[in-house]
This record gives sequence, structure tokens and C-alpha cells, in this order.
Amino acid sequence: MRRIETVLTIIAVLLLPFIAAAGDDNPWERKLPFEKATIQYTLSGTDTGTEALYIRSYGKETATYRKVINTMMGRTMQNETIHILTPDWSYTFDMVKKTGKKSVNPQKYMIEEYNKLSSTEKAQVMKNAQEMGVSLGMGGKVEMNAEKILGFDCDRATVMGSTIYSIHQSGIPLKIDTAMMGISMQKQATEVKQGSVDAKYFEFPAGITPQIDPDGDAMARSMAQQTMAMLKDPEAAKKTGQMNPMLQKRGKRNTSQDGSSEISDEEMEQAMKAMQGMRNK
Repeated sequence: MRRIETVLTIIAVLLLPFIAAAGDDNPWERKLPFEKATIQYTLSGTDTGTEALYIRSYGKETATYRKVINTMMGRTMQNETIHILTPDWSYTFDMVKKTGKKSVNPQKYMIEEYNKLSSTEKAQVMKNAQEMGVSLGMGGKVEMNAEKILGFDCDRATVMGSTIYSIHQSGIPLKIDTAMMGISMQKQATEVKQGSVDAKYFEFPAGITPQIDPDGDAMARSMAQQTMAMLKDPEAAKKTGQMNPMLQKRGKRNTSQDGSSEISDEEMEQAMKAMQGMRNK
């Protein structure tokens, strides 16, 4: 995972309190409405292919398997990745290059920082989250239970050039249509199967040992501390622009000399998913 992708993943975690339900003990420790599930997707646009999302432990552990053909700047590249997320670690494997990286799950740092707060500060964090909502300069809006997809009531979020349909208050997307910063991406769930998930999907690929990414860990911890400091500030609602520089400065899609994108569709999607359940105030 390149550095810019790491930033977007961290931003996704930092924004979780804006979609947390009131009364959550810790907005970074939310459970999904089902314990185990498998979701199959088709992808089209810049990336064409398939994706499978395996969920267990109410979302504390996920494994995403993606196989796509990427077309950009007249070049076509085949990409195959596996992303395994645990409460402690985030692992990304490039099955074409046979490489792997790991970094601390940024959500872990947010949980740690939140648990350090006093009860008064925690109340202020949630108050700011509710008041700030989608007013972070991202121009988003949310409609609850806007459409039914595969039998699930879905909330519709429009934000950052994307329209996202997610299972009601779960953050799990069933349909995404994106057109932003050179990305054209459509993602459609074709099946949601609740029930047992084979443990093999959470095993590391044979012959690949993930290497630690210390820079990503340092960045995640620093951003967690800065974000918590902002959210516990009684004046935070008047300083919503503090989050914008991260999105404006970091969230740009660059292209390396080999024609590959520095921001993967998967990582951009994660950043957008984190903003799904936000309510207008």
C-alpha cells in the first residue's frame, strides 16, 4: 500500500464518529447487524472485475478479495489483491507482484485515544460529531432507507462525487457509483449470503510474508491524536475546515511512471464508505 493510500484509509477511520449511533460506548467499536456474511460484487469502469467481501465477528474481521483489469491513460493492467483487516492489523497483499505489507489498524489508535478521554470529553466528542455531521466541507447528504437492494433497506449517501447505497446504518455498501478525480467506478452487489465463512479466506497467501510499514503506523497515531484533539474541542463545530486540508492535500490521484495509480479504487472507496451514515443537521 502506497503512502497516499494509507492516508485515505486512516481518514476513513477518523470519520467514524460522524456515522456512529447516539449512545455508542465507543464510536470506533461498532458492530454490524450480522455476525458473518459473504458479499459478492461486480466492478465496472476504471476497474473491471469482481470482488468478494468476507465478514466475521460482526465486522471486527474482514477479508476482501479483488480481481480487476485497470484501464487508465491508454494502458491496461491486471490487479489482484487481498486485504485482511483484524482489530489490530491491516494486511494488504499484491498477488501479481507477490508482495505484502502490514500496518497497525488505524481504528485501534482511535479506540485508544477515545478511551483516554474523561466522560466530559467523550460527551463533547459525540456532541461535535452530531453537530458537524456532513458539514466538513464535503457537500454530502444522506437519505435513510432510500432504496431496497437484495432485500436490504439501504441508505443513500451522496458525497465527494459518489452515490453510495449501504445497508441501513451498517456502513456496508451494496451499490456505488463514483465519478471523481479521474476515477470512474461502479460497484454492484450481486449476492449477500449470511452465515458461516470459511477460515481460509483470512489466511495469508502461501509464500508471502507481509512487511511492516512503520511510516504508516506513525502517521496513523499522529492523525488519531490530532483528530481526537479536534473532536474534544468545544469550539470544533466552528473549525470544520481543519479536516479539509487532509482531503484536499492528500486526496489527489497521482500516476507513477509505470502508469499505475497511487490511489487505489479500493482505498478511495473505504474513505467514502466511512462517510455513509452521516445525517444532515
